[in-house]
Formats: sequence, structure tokens, C-alpha cells
Amino acid sequence: MNHLAHCFLSFGDEDILLGNFIGDFVKGHTWQNYPEPVQRGILLHRSIDSYTDNHPLTDRSVHRIRPYAGRYAPPFVDILYDHLLALHWEKHTTEPFEAFAEKTYTQLENRASEMPPILQERLPKMLAGQFLHGYTQREGLEWVLHRFSKRITGSFDAQALADAFFSEIDAFSEDFNGFFPDLVAHAQQSLRQNR
Repeated sequence: MNHLAHCFLSFGDEDILLGNFIGDFVKGHTWQNYPEPVQRGILLHRSIDSYTDNHPLTDRSVHRIRPYAGRYAPPFVDILYDHLLALHWEKHTTEPFEAFAEKTYTQLENRASEMPPILQERLPKMLAGQFLHGYTQREGLEWVLHRFSKRITGSFDAQALADAFFSEIDAFSEDFNGFFPDLVAHAQQSLRQNR
């Protein structure tokens, strides 16, 4: 899963959110250098990623985009699923998106000084651009896909992937809406076990 889902799956807890948000930038055992509540968020991030990578419904989505994304299909599905979470928001929570996003932006800004340097550098631009809102529109999703495609090796047509995704969005939505409640339950269980 990408930014929106990781923030959502922090369940409003600022310490968990910080750990979950920085999870991709904390390598190896360096998670142990953080305070215990933040450690829980980092470990939750890893658990979410592992569960997502091994779920049969996400695997179905991965196979759909494999012709466009090759071996990078799994991380691209993570990005596509953030758009689907925004699109189907009311199926998965009663909290209005705007309220969730504003609360999340505030919490991240509160904890910016505790983030790895690369995120301290990026966060002001992310907040200024309301990065979570970017997943709510096709244009925002395409921007994220293009940006990610610049970071990977080999030739890659992000527009072809986006077009394929939107042409089959009902099928991808079926995968996502079947998978996401399982992921929510897994994340809640993971947090209970790591208390």
C-alpha cells in the first residue's frame, strides 16, 4: 500500500502514524532506535506491506497490470489501490475524507523533526501540495505513476498503465473492496499483538 492507506491504517494515533509514514525509510534494525510507540508504527508498516504482497486479491490485480509494469507491478498496484481507497472511501470509514486528511497533515507536521532527513526535506512540499488529496483524482494518480516510473530502471509507459487501469477500474475495485477489509482487520490485529 502507498501513503494514503498507510496513513489510514494508523487509526488516528500520531505515534503509529509517524512510524507507518517513515517505514520505507527505516532499514534493517534501525527501527529499534525510535521510541517504542513509533517502533510499533514501523513494524505495522512492514506487516501491512507483507500482508498486501501475499493476498490473493492483490495478486489478481498484479497479474492484470503485469503486461504494463513487469516486475514492478506490485508497487504500482500499491499506488493504484490508494486511488481506489479514495474513490471508495465511504465504504471503509464513516470519517469524512477532508477531516481525515487535515488531521493527518497536522499530525505529520507535528512530528517532522523526528523523520529521516530525506522525509524532513520532502514533507513541506508534500503538505503544501496536499499529497493525500492527489489520490482522489485521476490527474493526481497519473502524476504519482509518472513520478514513480522515473525512479525505476528500464523503459516504462506510465500512461499506458493508467489507461489500462481506468478501462478496467470496476474489476480493480472488486479486488480492492474484497481485500481492504481483510487488511484493516490484519492491521488492527498486528497492533494488538505488538502492544
